[in-house]
Amino acid sequence: MEKEKIIIEAPFENGAGKRGASLGPSALYHEAWNLQAHQITEAAWETVEDFNDIAIRPVHYPFSKHIEGVIKATKATALLVEKTIANHKKPIILSGDHSNAIGSVTGVKQHFPNTRLGVIWIDAHLDLHSPFTTPSGNIHGMAMNALIGDDNIICQKNQPDADAIKQWHLLKSCGPSQITPKIQPRDLVYIGIRDYESEEIQLAEHHGIKLFRPEVVKKLGMNAILQEALNYLSDCDHLYISFDVDSMDPSISRGTGTPVDDGLSLEDAALVFKTLLNNPKTVAFEITEINPLLDSENAMAKAVVQLLDAAW
Repeated sequence: MEKEKIIIEAPFENGAGKRGASLGPSALYHEAWNLQAHQITEAAWETVEDFNDIAIRPVHYPFSKHIEGVIKATKATALLVEKTIANHKKPIILSGDHSNAIGSVTGVKQHFPNTRLGVIWIDAHLDLHSPFTTPSGNIHGMAMNALIGDDNIICQKNQPDADAIKQWHLLKSCGPSQITPKIQPRDLVYIGIRDYESEEIQLAEHHGIKLFRPEVVKKLGMNAILQEALNYLSDCDHLYISFDVDSMDPSISRGTGTPVDDGLSLEDAALVFKTLLNNPKTVAFEITEINPLLDSENAMAKAVVQLLDAAW
């Protein structure tokens, strides 16, 4: 029996370098209403408590900016995601920036602590930096590193102070059970990756992480890529899907913080939603990084509404 879908708003932008991603979930609801996407507007919606005020405070840690706010949001998001799954619902998480995935995955892992969790990360970026390697200090570029728990010290170029390192370890071990790592690199698949630093790709290659770059997607077709990804993760008990809208080509919309050319087509994205949203192993599906302040006429939110509504 298919589980009821619940939409969770996690409208936090503490981990981003640009403001506006916190408005993404409400922009999506607005466009769902305009487009009469009743499956979305009439679903149950819940919102995580707001911690975005931290983003306007002084930066204490230049290599992990606003990490205090990210930790607070992570804990709150994890609790709501875990509660939703415990109530036999499937959460669709509409998050601000991609650092929110730390909280969502933590919530899933809290509920299923002794099972293998596979993650399909559809994104232009690897998000494998740590405070020891980051060029920007923005935690949305560190989300996956926090989840696999590898600081990549071998590629270290920054010198965070002792308190910053303590805060980073608190983020990695967030959750009542302090589980870290949350996932194993062998249980991770990336789709659409095309923009990353050398430190990140070295870490991915070190762990042998499965990557599907745009040229492979175009060569094989998205349907084949998704089937290969599912086969690769077939030994996992559950799946977490994270769809960063910057995985799509900027010709669809530039309404995201870090658009990158040569992205997925709308048809590719539709296959992602259709194939993965209702997969029996999918326990949570995240949509992240919609930024209406960087958009024109809410084009990105409109595109995502169409994708979600068609796959619902």
